[in-house]
Amino acid sequence: MKHTISCLVRNQPGVLAQVAESFARDKINISSLAAGTTEDPSVSRMTIVVEGDDTTVAHVERVVQEMPSVLRIEDLASREFFARELLLVKVKAAPESISRIMQMAEMFDARVIGVTPRTMTLELAADDRRIDAMLKLLEPLKIVSMARSGRIAVSAEEEP
Repeated sequence: MKHTISCLVRNQPGVLAQVAESFARDKINISSLAAGTTEDPSVSRMTIVVEGDDTTVAHVERVVQEMPSVLRIEDLASREFFARELLLVKVKAAPESISRIMQMAEMFDARVIGVTPRTMTLELAADDRRIDAMLKLLEPLKIVSMARSGRIAVSAEEEP
């Protein structure tokens, strides 16, 4: 089962590595990890996406929760949450394909953020299914390079 874990930690050097190592020790692969400061500059939110059985993931959550730098950890899989990922993708843009690229950008609410004589770079903030769908449609045009941020997420419920 896929788990999206939200972890509030003190904004200190080495915390991200300590949390990630806890998952590695239990042989849980992290498929996405994003971290950044919150509304409080002394606190960072880590969003960790892992694939694993409920028992193993719950065990790692308990281990992580006991770390002094961890303020709160919660598995969002059992509740409603908002999640987005950022995609930057550069595609070949021959004159005959520009209108097609523009149509795709409009269809997915992506923005054109760069144009050169041979490429166009698009930006899309969306859920992973929407990003995957756009990439599938762009593949025939030849993707030159891309970068994905990994999932960021917050609970849809009020914070305690």
